[in-house]
Amino acid sequence: MARSNEPFWWSLFSAGGVMAALFVPAFILATGIVVPFLAPDHGQAIYPQLHKAISWWPVRVVLFLVLFLSFFHCAHRIRHLLTMAGLEHARGLLSVACYGGALAGTVASLVILAGL
Repeated sequence: MARSNEPFWWSLFSAGGVMAALFVPAFILATGIVVPFLAPDHGQAIYPQLHKAISWWPVRVVLFLVLFLSFFHCAHRIRHLLTMAGLEHARGLLSVACYGGALAGTVASLVILAGL
């Protein structure tokens, strides 16, 4: 029997779904409600507040992990959706495109978060 790398992708898919379900609502709450409410001008100076929050390294690490796992969760979901939609013959190309896009998004988020 040939070895498959499918369990690796399913583990990233599962971890990405759990992280997105746990942390994305918290990020939306923090950046959309809490930070604008705490801003001194009631929403006028949001960027300095957000920059101050994201400048703390544990927040950057958590944000990077959530983005990384969410990108691969999305890539796996799209790949399987397109495969079930009738593109079985392009399975290899779909894998490269989906997971390559997730990798590109991960690298871009790392560069952006490291530059803050």
